[in-house]
Amino acid sequence: MGRHFFSAEAHTPADDVREALSDAERLVAGVRKAGPEIVGLLHLLDKIAEGLERLEAGGMDVRVERSRFGAVQSQLERHKGRFLARAGEAFQEAREAVQPGQAHWWWFVDTEWRKERKQRMRRALIVGAVVVFLLIVGGLVNEFFIAPPPEIRQAMKRESEGERLARDEGNLEAALVEFETAADLNPDKPSYWIWIGVLRMELGDADAAEEAFAAARLLYETNFDFLLARAWTYRDLGDLDAAAVDVEQAILENPDSGWGYYARHAIAVSREDYQAALDDLEKASELAQASGDVELEAMARIQRAMVLQMLSVPSEPTPEP
Repeated sequence: MGRHFFSAEAHTPADDVREALSDAERLVAGVRKAGPEIVGLLHLLDKIAEGLERLEAGGMDVRVERSRFGAVQSQLERHKGRFLARAGEAFQEAREAVQPGQAHWWWFVDTEWRKERKQRMRRALIVGAVVVFLLIVGGLVNEFFIAPPPEIRQAMKRESEGERLARDEGNLEAALVEFETAADLNPDKPSYWIWIGVLRMELGDADAAEEAFAAARLLYETNFDFLLARAWTYRDLGDLDAAAVDVEQAILENPDSGWGYYARHAIAVSREDYQAALDDLEKASELAQASGDVELEAMARIQRAMVLQMLSVPSEPTPEP
């Protein structure tokens, strides 16, 4: 009788998954120098996902493999722009051939990449608009070039922290404390009272909000200026409906001022209604030219170029050098 020899390392389904994981780890680590073949990473992720499901259904502990799988996905998520640039047309061709389901999200990284790119550009556009608006209307140029007294500097510090808490963290209660402290230090700055009113309104304290708004109105030269300042603040907090109400009222009160249309364009950008934003910028530019407001005219032209750039964001990323 002949003797039969068997390999001590029989290839199992778990081994297949681990080998695919190793290949995927190698590919995602080398995405910077890869070419169209990097699209093979997505096929590996399909194989790994299906393999892990089968192993788990069979009762196997795959926590280690799941951890490695998650790490590969995280790397792809972080470097999706580079991945798409390297994969090129091969990515679209492979997806059409595979026809993947939404559960395999890695086949749709281009959608997420475009969304994030537009969000970054929109944030830059809005922040730029707000900064320029505040520099001109709020008179912050003087504060930057003429050293203010200690209490004013402390109020500005509180203001900066309040804006960070409100915009970045959504902690309205903590932001309110910062702006109330800033108003105590510098009660003559109307924007502090605007912030206090808006934050109190967002927190459901309408009576206290109206008191703060009343204080702010006394510090602005016109109700038009007050409405625009409050609209910008509401927009900063993401309450676009409230911002729109104030802007429309401001335009009704002063239809010959381009500043109302300029403010309304920022709300349109936040809503991704870029054509409406362009229309408002065109109107703002026309009114600015008619009134001799060269600053507003220049701002409107700059913002228009940025909105047009957002409209022309390519569907595919530009390959990196």
